[in-house]
Amino acid sequence: MEESESKKIVYSGSLIAKNTVFNILGYGIPLIFALAIIPLLIKGLGEEKFGILSLTWVVIGYFSFFDFGIGKALTKIISEKIGKNESEEIPKYFWTSFFLMLIVSLVATSIVMLLANTIVYKVFNISQSLQNETLITIYILALSIPIVTTTTGIRGLLEAYQKFGIINIIRTFLGVSSFLVPLLCLAFTDSLYWMVIFLVVVRIIVWILYLYQGFKLNEELKKKLYFENNLIRPILRLGGWMTVSNITVPLIVYMDRFLIGAFVSAAVIAYYTTPYEVISKLLIIPGAITGVLFPTFSASYLTNPDFAKKVSILAAKYIFFLLYPIVLTIITFANEGLNLWLGENFAENSSLILQLIAAGVLFNSIAYIPFTFLEGIGRPDITAKIQLFELPIYLISMWFAIKKLGINGAALVWFIRMIIDSLILFYFSEKKLFVRFEFRFKNKHYFIFLLVLISFFIVFLESAVLKFSLLALTLTMFSFLIWKFFLGEDEKNFLISRIKINS
Repeated sequence: MEESESKKIVYSGSLIAKNTVFNILGYGIPLIFALAIIPLLIKGLGEEKFGILSLTWVVIGYFSFFDFGIGKALTKIISEKIGKNESEEIPKYFWTSFFLMLIVSLVATSIVMLLANTIVYKVFNISQSLQNETLITIYILALSIPIVTTTTGIRGLLEAYQKFGIINIIRTFLGVSSFLVPLLCLAFTDSLYWMVIFLVVVRIIVWILYLYQGFKLNEELKKKLYFENNLIRPILRLGGWMTVSNITVPLIVYMDRFLIGAFVSAAVIAYYTTPYEVISKLLIIPGAITGVLFPTFSASYLTNPDFAKKVSILAAKYIFFLLYPIVLTIITFANEGLNLWLGENFAENSSLILQLIAAGVLFNSIAYIPFTFLEGIGRPDITAKIQLFELPIYLISMWFAIKKLGINGAALVWFIRMIIDSLILFYFSEKKLFVRFEFRFKNKHYFIFLLVLISFFIVFLESAVLKFSLLALTLTMFSFLIWKFFLGEDEKNFLISRIKINS
C-alpha cells in the first residue's frame, strides 16, 4: 500500500502551488478571526490578563519545539523514503521517532512544573492578585507538553506525503479555536486557567484527528508499534542540529516579550505583542511556501537538484513581490490603523512597534527560503551555528534596549536582527549549497533602491492625503518595475492568461 502511495507523489510546480494555497488558507482564516476577536478579549480580560494570555499562546506554540528536532527530521526521512520508493521502512521510523518525542516531552513537563513557582513569583512582574491564577495556568500548560510535542511528529508524516489539504483543515480548526475558545469562556468566567484547560482540550482533539488521518494514509502504522534502537542514532543525528534551531529560534523570536514582562510589566506586553501577533501573520505567506518546499527539497534535491534550486529562487522572488506592497501600506498607515482597530491609547503606544516589526517581517520572510533549503537538504548544522552565534548578541542587545528604551527598544533590536539574519543566511546559502546570485548593480536595482528611499520618507508624513498619494505613486512604480525587469516572458504570459480566464 505504501509503495503505491509514494509513487503518486510527483513533485511539480502545480503541486507546490496547490499545497501553498492550502497552507495560506490554513494560516489566513484564523488571522481573520484574530483581528475580530483580539479587541474583545482585551476589553473582557483587561490589558494585563490579556498579556498573560498572549504569553500562553506563545508557550503552547513553543512546546512543539520540545522534540529535539525529531519531528522535522522525521518529515525529511519519510520524504526521502517516499522519493526513493522505500516506503516499507516508514512505520518503524515513525514509531521510533514518536516514542523518542514522548520521552523528551515528559522530561520537559517535569522541568516546567519544578520551575513554575520561580517563573511566577521571581521572573515575571505580575500583579499579586494574578499570581496564583498564573501558577495554576503554568501547571496546566506543562501537562499539555506531550500532546503538543508528539502532534508535530504526526503532522510531519502527513507533510511528507504532501497531504496539505487535510493538514490545513485541522490547522484552521486549531487556529480559530485558539481565539474563539477564550472568547466563549468569557461568557461564564474570566479565569485564565479555565481558558487554558479548554485550549488544551482542543489540542487533544487535534492530536486525535492527525493520528486518525495518519492511520488512514498508511495502514501499516496501526498494525505494529516499533522502537528500533538502531534508528535512534540516525534520527537524533539529523534532529540534533534541528534541535538547536528549535530551541534558539523561539528564544530569539519570543524572548523579547518575556524580558518586557520581567523589566517593565506584564501590562505593557499587550502594547508589544498585539501588533506583533497581527503583523507576524504575514509570515503565513513564506511559511505556507516553505512548509511545502521542505519535504520537496528533501525528496527532490538528490534526484533533481536543478529543480530544487529553481524553485528556491522563484519562491524568494515572489515572496518579495507579494509582501512589499502590504508591508509598505501597513507602515504608512500604522497609526491610523491601530487607532481605528484598538483605539487612541494603543495607537500612541504601538505605532512605532508596528512599523519596525512590519519592516523586519519583510526581511524575515525572504530569509525563510535559504533557511528551509539548508535544512531540507540535510544541512541544519549551518542554520544552527548561525543562530548560536546570534543568540547571545541578540539577548544582550535586547536586555540593554528594553532597559533604556522600553518596548520601542525591543522592536528596534528585533528589526535589526531580521536584516542581519537574512543577509547571513543568503551568504552561506550561496557560498555552501545554494546558487550563485549576481550582485552587480544594474539600472533596475537602482530603481528599487530609490523606491526604498521613498518608502522611508513616507513614514515622516503627517497628512493622510499626502501619505496615500505617495503610497499610490510608489506602488505604481513598483508594479511597473516588476513587470518590466523582474518577470520572465513565461511568467507574464501565465499572468495574462489567468487574468483573461477570470475576466
